[in-house]
Amino acid sequence: MGKGNVASPPDAQFSLQLPGDSIRTSAASRTLELLSAFDESRSVLGVSELAARTSMPKSTAHRLLAVLIHHGYVKRDGNRYRLAERVFELGSLALRPRGLRERAVPFMAELHHETLETVHLAILHEGHVLYLEKVFGHRATPCPTTVGGRNPAYSTALGKAILSRSRPETVERVAAGRLRRLTPHTVTTPEMLYRRLNRAQQEGVAVDLEECRMGLTCVAAPIIDRHTGEAVAALSISSPSSRFDERRLGARLRRAAESLSTVF
Repeated sequence: MGKGNVASPPDAQFSLQLPGDSIRTSAASRTLELLSAFDESRSVLGVSELAARTSMPKSTAHRLLAVLIHHGYVKRDGNRYRLAERVFELGSLALRPRGLRERAVPFMAELHHETLETVHLAILHEGHVLYLEKVFGHRATPCPTTVGGRNPAYSTALGKAILSRSRPETVERVAAGRLRRLTPHTVTTPEMLYRRLNRAQQEGVAVDLEECRMGLTCVAAPIIDRHTGEAVAALSISSPSSRFDERRLGARLRRAAESLSTVF
């Protein structure tokens, strides 16, 4: 998608093939469901909460938690449970391209020093942006994002920056999904999304004008794989709407993203 406009998708039927019941009810599947039950809303959970979130008997949840504790993926916190460091170790190995976060942090620190605003690094994952790093100061306006957290790609500058330089089928999957209204300014139709992506592709940056959270604005630039011409990640700067300066922040972001793009 490095050249031309982001084409609107043709009429198409999307189908989802679910695994068989035997796979979904296997011990391995249920164990993974337990791990997935820990999220941003609740990172420490009791066995009853975990059983309810996964729709499995408490006895089954308790037995599988014992296995996860034994292998270092979960630890006990009193009579409740939390994810252990082993999960973070595996997550770090899964990041692609390798070394992206380490290479990006100096640029992010420089951007924060120049602007005193919050700087994010994110990749696209299953229609969401997944935050890999966040740099901010004690005087920065609170920004409700966390490393390892996610937000819908269509509602964020980071997501639109990546989608503007992604494969057509990737964009089509996002546009065909549910575009839920998060604020009065959120993109809620495929046509609106394609217009924003075309603009982002032409200008080299994407913006979020209170589309994800009222009072917060954001500008983002894609980090490009020079071999494929596609985005592998994006950098963003978030600021309160009252002092948002797209032109100034966008110019700084483009320079940083272009410098990062040369290493891939």
